[in-house]
Amino acid sequence: MTKVELENKIAVLEKLLAEVLEENALLKAKIADFEKRLGLNSNNSSKPPSSDGLGKKPRTQSLRNKGKIPVEGKRDIKGTA
Repeated sequence: MTKVELENKIAVLEKLLAEVLEENALLKAKIADFEKRLGLNSNNSSKPPSSDGLGKKPRTQSLRNKGKIPVEGKRDIKGTA
């Protein structure tokens, strides 16, 4: 390749690099916006709770220990009804 051809190729590649870097910056901005939106739910925005979807964490189960004495009552009563 001649020197002129190499200089032309370098110019084309530099232009392409500038376009790719510009597109990369735009995509990074979009990703940041999407990540910000993903962090929003009904607790920290004006969205209604119904828009939270299924991604909500389930409520924690009771942390109390079960008693050792069995519960007696209606289960043991045998009725005639």
